[in-house]
Amino acid sequence: MNIREKILFLRGAKLTQGVISQKTGIPQSSVSKIENNTQFNVSYSKGVALDNLVLEVKKQHGAVEAEQCKS
Repeated sequence: MNIREKILFLRGAKLTQGVISQKTGIPQSSVSKIENNTQFNVSYSKGVALDNLVLEVKKQHGAVEAEQCKS
């Protein structure tokens, strides 16, 4: 997944640009630019934070799907 795909994944998971910004340290304006394909990179540490947020959301999504399968 490239940086834009990660942002789009998180937006698809109903996270706002503000929440993504707060949890990763990427300025909201940069989140918007990445989403709109006008910015293509961030600092390494913010990229790592973005990766961690994607993993966190994937884990939460997996837990929700597992719970739905039980019912």
